[in-house]
Amino acid sequence: MPFDSATSQGIARFAAYVCTDAGAALARSVVQHGGGDSRAVHGGGLSGAARLCADVPLALTVLAEIGNIPLDLACECVREICRTGAKLVVLGEQDDMETYRALRKAGATEYFPLPAQADDILAVHRDAPERPVVVKMPVPAPKSPSIAVMGSNGGVGASLLAQNLAFHGAAPKGANRRMALLDADLQFGSQAIDLDRDETGGLYEALVAPDRIDATFLSATMDHLTETLSLYSHQIRAGQEAQSLERGLPRIFAPLRAEFDAVITDLPRGTLFQHATLAAQLDALVLVIPAGFAGVNAASQLIDRIAAESPDLRILPVLSELRRDAGLSRKDIETTIGRPIVATLPRCDAQIARAHRAARPLIECQPRSAYAKAVAAIWAAALPIANTDDAPAKRSLMRRLFG
Repeated sequence: MPFDSATSQGIARFAAYVCTDAGAALARSVVQHGGGDSRAVHGGGLSGAARLCADVPLALTVLAEIGNIPLDLACECVREICRTGAKLVVLGEQDDMETYRALRKAGATEYFPLPAQADDILAVHRDAPERPVVVKMPVPAPKSPSIAVMGSNGGVGASLLAQNLAFHGAAPKGANRRMALLDADLQFGSQAIDLDRDETGGLYEALVAPDRIDATFLSATMDHLTETLSLYSHQIRAGQEAQSLERGLPRIFAPLRAEFDAVITDLPRGTLFQHATLAAQLDALVLVIPAGFAGVNAASQLIDRIAAESPDLRILPVLSELRRDAGLSRKDIETTIGRPIVATLPRCDAQIARAHRAARPLIECQPRSAYAKAVAAIWAAALPIANTDDAPAKRSLMRRLFG
């Protein structure tokens, strides 16, 4: 019998996708004469078959009916099916050489205008040379960038920088990405307060039960500051223990990175070192350092420890002039910490005060300020532009139309 139920690879010998009564009758006749299974006849036509074959081959031989789709789309569908290695026989109402040549050029083994005979189609299956069957393995989705911002000391502007980095990433005139801002300071985190927003109790739920997190959960529990920026920020209450909740932090990054184009985390120093698996969830750490002796000393110790415990984590030192300090030079700081400074946050007391009173990020209130330029430079250092070779390929016509 020409149509055995399946190959040794688990791939069916024959499948038909029709969209008219005439096509269905012919497909059933082919199955009957070929000794196949009547369950091999499906609806959807050529376009439906192309949609279904995106991940796995449909069968060694596919019979598909064009239906009412235009010829250029039909040819795109043919190419999509033939990429799997299947032999494709196409049926249609059109009886002209242009249609025949276009479909054959796209990869179809044969084209028959309706009405056609089952024996003719069986002859194609019998006589056509075997094509290698290409089984497409699922490719894991790439993780979105995860960037943390941490101060070597308190009061150096790390939380302010995290907030402005997130807004820069989400802004149409910035990076224009779907962003998540995660306030990982469960005791004194101020992101929601600084932006005059309600705290997101959903962060507590996420940390207690990370397995529950999916796109629907995130949509329901995060505060959507803009169409492209969402926030998690919540201070614990009496009776809640921060350190036990922080154990859930490493596990919430995977769903966040799956849902958003990038994740910015406002990260306290202690939290990073109390949870060994947290560093593995970060691509880069922006370390904000004041120009003072204590701050530079703390930064040097932090860098040495991070380099020893998490050597793959990129550390991006940023000099903060937001507060008056000893005024150490950039060169001296770079020599002490052993790394170059990627940007300097300039002192801008009046601008920060206006932004805080407006409960808006500084880069929105002063988009052309020196601070805004520094934020853009830090973003570029933390998330370098991908090479064009790594950019996702443009989707085909068929995929753009059918998803």
